[in-house]
Amino acid sequence: MNEVLFDVVFKGKFISKIDKPRAILHFSKLFKLPANKAERFFDGQARVLKKSLDLGKASHFRAALKKAGLRVSLVKQQLAEESGQEQTHLSMSEPGVVIVNKAFSQPKHFNTSQFDLDEVGVEIVEHKQAEKRHFDLSGMDVDEVGTQIVEKQQVPELHIDISQLTLDEVGAVFANKKNIEKPDLDIDSLSLEEVGTVLATKEKVAEPEINIDNINLEEPKE
Repeated sequence: MNEVLFDVVFKGKFISKIDKPRAILHFSKLFKLPANKAERFFDGQARVLKKSLDLGKASHFRAALKKAGLRVSLVKQQLAEESGQEQTHLSMSEPGVVIVNKAFSQPKHFNTSQFDLDEVGVEIVEHKQAEKRHFDLSGMDVDEVGTQIVEKQQVPELHIDISQLTLDEVGAVFANKKNIEKPDLDIDSLSLEEVGTVLATKEKVAEPEINIDNINLEEPKE
């Protein structure tokens, strides 16, 4: 069984905690390259940093780059059979050649000696006549058409005494609006700055410093 190998691929990506110049600086220190040559690896193109590593070594290499803020991918190498490097030659048979033979299936035998066949038209299942139900209607009377069966209950009208009520003229004021005194605020101790004056200063947070002195890219010893 062939061992699965991986390539470590870098596309110039890095974590959001550092900017691009700092990522280029970390890359140049890890691979001992000048800054101008290290910058070429951040143009977005995929480049293989390490080839044909097993999963353990490839994972160790990726972890070391991750500590420095760099992001890489592990790409599985395809075998020759998967990549299509070794192709088989196909040939065509003559017309009429059977490629796949249909499997022979043994016919099944059923015992029908206990079955009898009636003549055509014989009713096999007898239809059972359902008994009609009889309801006793002797105690029920039917009124003539239009007869009111339920008498509508008459609701007595309410008598409201409005003799003591009076109506004002249109526009009359029913309630007087209460005037609220304006509050007396002491603003002698307040002062206004000129337009554009900065009231609060924004504090600038320094960028995080990532120490990569103790990071190495050596392959782990087996």
